[in-house]
Amino acid sequence: MERANYQVDSDFFEQNGTSGTRGKWNGTERRRVKKRKVMNAKQINQTYEIVAFLARHGFRPTSVKGDNYWYISMIRGPESRASFKVDSRKNLWYDHALGVGGNVVDLACRLFQNSDVKEVMRLITDGLSSFHPQQTEVRLQPDVSSGLRIISEGILENDYLLRYLRRRGISEEVARSYCFQVSYENNGREYNAIGFRNRAGGIELRSMNFKSCIAPKDVSYIDNSGNKLLVFEGFMDFFSYWMLPVFQISDANFLILNSTSQLKRAHEFLAAPGPKYLFLDNDKAGFETAAYMKHNNPNVIDLAVMYAGCKDLNDFLTQNQHLNDQRLAVALVREKGPEAPENALRAF
Repeated sequence: MERANYQVDSDFFEQNGTSGTRGKWNGTERRRVKKRKVMNAKQINQTYEIVAFLARHGFRPTSVKGDNYWYISMIRGPESRASFKVDSRKNLWYDHALGVGGNVVDLACRLFQNSDVKEVMRLITDGLSSFHPQQTEVRLQPDVSSGLRIISEGILENDYLLRYLRRRGISEEVARSYCFQVSYENNGREYNAIGFRNRAGGIELRSMNFKSCIAPKDVSYIDNSGNKLLVFEGFMDFFSYWMLPVFQISDANFLILNSTSQLKRAHEFLAAPGPKYLFLDNDKAGFETAAYMKHNNPNVIDLAVMYAGCKDLNDFLTQNQHLNDQRLAVALVREKGPEAPENALRAF
């Protein structure tokens, strides 16, 4: 694919303080974290939203109906239909198959498989704790379906999937360079999806109305023998990067987290020398992940401010698919100056 010769000016970001705008841990923030750690169970249940808590650990609802968020249950074995409900207004959950429910602390005890309520409350209130190995093993069940059976893998050619990619602004050339078509069986029916392989051999699956992973879940890493590292939250953002010449950086390797909950598996890549450029989502999970990376790794440059106002890099692409639109959008942000959202450091 022919790529225009536009590159991100890293000096601009560093001179304007972008690399430290989100995630700079000062004394005030440390005192806030310390204060959160001494919250009691009632305060935690009043402060932390269950939907945000689940999103923080990689779980997404299959549907939303008013105040009710429906999930494939994450506290028991895999199921074909979502039976786990969160009432966002009351901030309570209920698993219809188990016949149990409760508040965020109750859910965390089951999710972390830990009956030590004091330890569980610490895990909840310490917004970055899930990125560190714990003395008590935390065994999360990520958004991975073990009930899917792969029938075949091949070149990406299904018209339905190609139309879906075009709607996301992704060319066939870019998609076929990094992913493939997967035919799989679920509950006796055959489906097709876009497949993107991770480092452990698992496959991220995407289609118009479907998002899952065939275990094992892991990060994906593309080694180009570069001295820079570009970090993406999902592979659709990675594909979007190749469609956005104004963002492209030379001499780079690529790390796709496939979920911010997989950050702990990325340490070896983040510890390598050289600058790291972040293309994460403009949401709570993205802000916290960026803050953690910048706190623990040198030379981290957060580029999400360059698509401020957009949910993620793919959202920016779909709104600015023409090169001139891309230039204008970036120029407007530069003119205004990069600003971090107010809740960028609000740890979960």
